Amino acid sequence: MTHKNISAGKRIVLGVTGSIACYKAAELARYFMKRGCDVRVVMTESATKFIAPLTFETLTHNPVAVSFWTETQPGAIGHIELADWADAVVVAPATADCVAKMAFGMGESSVLAVVLATKAPVIVAPAMNVNMYEHPQTQENLQALQARGVAIVEPEAGDLACGWRGKGRLASAREIYLQTRRAMGPQDLLGKRVLISAGPTREAIDPVRYISNRSSGKMGIALANEAYIRGASVTMVHGPLPGGRPSVSQDVDCVAVTSAAEMSEAIQTRVFDAPRYNQPDIVIMAAAVADYRPAHPAAEKIKKTTSDDSLSLHANEDILASLGRRRGEAASPLLVGFAVETGEPHKVISEARHKLSRKNVDIVVGNLAQDAFDRDTNQVWIVNRRGTLKHVSTCKKITVAREILNQVVEDVEPDTREPEQHLH
Repeated sequence: MTHKNISAGKRIVLGVTGSIACYKAAELARYFMKRGCDVRVVMTESATKFIAPLTFETLTHNPVAVSFWTETQPGAIGHIELADWADAVVVAPATADCVAKMAFGMGESSVLAVVLATKAPVIVAPAMNVNMYEHPQTQENLQALQARGVAIVEPEAGDLACGWRGKGRLASAREIYLQTRRAMGPQDLLGKRVLISAGPTREAIDPVRYISNRSSGKMGIALANEAYIRGASVTMVHGPLPGGRPSVSQDVDCVAVTSAAEMSEAIQTRVFDAPRYNQPDIVIMAAAVADYRPAHPAAEKIKKTTSDDSLSLHANEDILASLGRRRGEAASPLLVGFAVETGEPHKVISEARHKLSRKNVDIVVGNLAQDAFDRDTNQVWIVNRRGTLKHVSTCKKITVAREILNQVVEDVEPDTREPEQHLH
């Protein structure tokens, strides 16, 4: 089973309403197009006061629909044709007025008419003043849309064009894109809880120095994004990463840790100590956890003049092996480990197969350090308990993540948790 990039060839109708954030819609259109989507834009009359339709026509190479009375294709009813054409309808930015009219089923503009007429998933990204966003009526309108299956991309908090500060800024293009992909599917991980570790750990020598490795966390981030768009509820436990919070959806629960001990505690607690209904179904250990830590970290910076130039090390806990040991013969959670080696492919394949039984895990992803660290690409060898060996040649890490999760979907056991309604 192979999932192609679901963005390629997908038809996106982008609805633009009259907000100062209209200029960001141009960036969003390009973001979709760079990922292989065909984009057509429909605008409200007020949106054209902020940005000209010609901008979107130039970017998308498609005509822009604005008014009912100026159809671009004679003989066709423009908003109906767009509604039928779309694989997804994205309204961004969506003003408070637009959200209210959508909630009450109004169709006075081309944007609203497309939303009413389409059978495709609808994604709404609000942008407005913080007080307007937090107003009880606006929140009620958003909840009504969600109840009908509309995906709401929450706005960001920050400085607003009106001079206020708070929640109301249009979400990033990446966030809107990720939530659109999730709405379009596939949903083969829907209802599953996935915990993913990512990045390096740091083991303190003193308050200034530490032992670490070259892991960028990019593979774990790609796995988190791919699991999210496939419907999973995702938790990401990550070591120190550039920029702080990893570039994953705002819906992903991110837990920042520093050391191997902190990572182990964060993972073990969530896997075995949480209520059964909240425990992960799948655990993917993509982090590059330090094997050793200084035995006696110094409380103050070690001076060069210190006579002892040796560093005593203790072994860190093997988190993956501990998970396998604690799980025992149980089927859940499905455990996925990584094996990184240097040298030739046969070496990493051998180590991946060895880890399967030695650590009692279900899938091991082998890769070579020279292919993975500090790169946006990777090549891997995926082995499982049934003896399957799958080679994924060098490609972007999001594509590698897709192939890993394809294997996970094939191997995952049916959900045996009690129905959630019995657990409230």
